[in-house]
Amino acid sequence: MQRITAYLSSLLLSRRDDGYSTETVIVTAVLIGVAIAAATGIGTFVKTEVGGLSAEIP
Repeated sequence: MQRITAYLSSLLLSRRDDGYSTETVIVTAVLIGVAIAAATGIGTFVKTEVGGLSAEIP
């Protein structure tokens, strides 16, 4: 039990920097923005093309 307690306290008290860097967060946010813009543009294009179709029943 003492080993487990020592291991858990070492995890809680360690000061390692395992988080994402600011640059990584910014690049990820930019990529998400580009993906949203591309999806919006594709959606608009598809709606325009579908709106131009006519369904003629013979």
